[in-house]
Amino acid sequence: FLCFRIPARTISHISSVDQQLVHAGRGHRPTIAVTMAKSFAPVSLTLQRRHMTFVPSIQHPLLPLPFPERTCESKKTNPREIQDSFGKCGIDQVAFIRHGNTAPSATGRDFDRQLTDLGRRQSSAAGASYGSSRLMPYYKHGALCSPAPRCVETAQLFLDASYKTANTSSGKPPLILDSRMYDGTMQPEGSRLFRSIGYAPLREYLENPDANDANAAKFVLGEYARTSLDVIWEEVIAKHDSDAAEKSADSKNGETLLFFAHAIYLPSAVLGLASAVGCIGEELDIVLDTNTQEAQGYLMHIHDQTVSLLQRPGE
Repeated sequence: FLCFRIPARTISHISSVDQQLVHAGRGHRPTIAVTMAKSFAPVSLTLQRRHMTFVPSIQHPLLPLPFPERTCESKKTNPREIQDSFGKCGIDQVAFIRHGNTAPSATGRDFDRQLTDLGRRQSSAAGASYGSSRLMPYYKHGALCSPAPRCVETAQLFLDASYKTANTSSGKPPLILDSRMYDGTMQPEGSRLFRSIGYAPLREYLENPDANDANAAKFVLGEYARTSLDVIWEEVIAKHDSDAAEKSADSKNGETLLFFAHAIYLPSAVLGLASAVGCIGEELDIVLDTNTQEAQGYLMHIHDQTVSLLQRPGE
């Protein structure tokens, strides 16, 4: 079950909500139960999907996000247990980094867009600056990355510059390419919203004056956030748990897990993880109010429950 909180003023848009949930359910029309709470909604929408169960943890007032139960055999939903799971992997923080500047592709396909020379310089500068000074050592078993060429090249240049600046090549992580980190940006309703709103802080999507757009953004970006949590759990936490004897010996405390992805979707992923580990309140304003710049991003400290910006020099 997924529980969503929707302001009372959007009750009239339940039909459009239903369409969004159909998309989020990947083709399986969900069962929706609407319950009004006394004189002040929000209402509660309960979504049941085949083969998918999510359990809510701490929720953000703007975008309630559950941590995926189905990816964790021990069904950890308590923020402290989730923090401990990262700790067992030696991961203290997660860095969410946007790709560098791009140009339109010759094919016209979004996936095929490549970094420009500026984008390559941005990616290298990011790795040489905040990468080497604030993020190393990296989680050596892998860096999560969208398979889009612009993200892959950003990650490669970022890592090369980090290790060159640190004058070491030890522990350089391989890239873990997961199609969900790109496919989630290709939802038709998400593309429509992006054409309408463009590059803007997350809050402008979630609190858009157009109630339909705001409501759609909560579902589209919330789905990407949940998918990102799936990727982190399945590709990092669960694999570490399944091979703990081998990896615990060479995992160091204080490692940073890298996550390379896309524009407006990136802060959604940050918000999802922040919600899961119990980061609430003013700490999230930086995620909601920042327009993520090229080859920059956010640093989520798991145990301190803090979020800070990752910026290149002079930005």
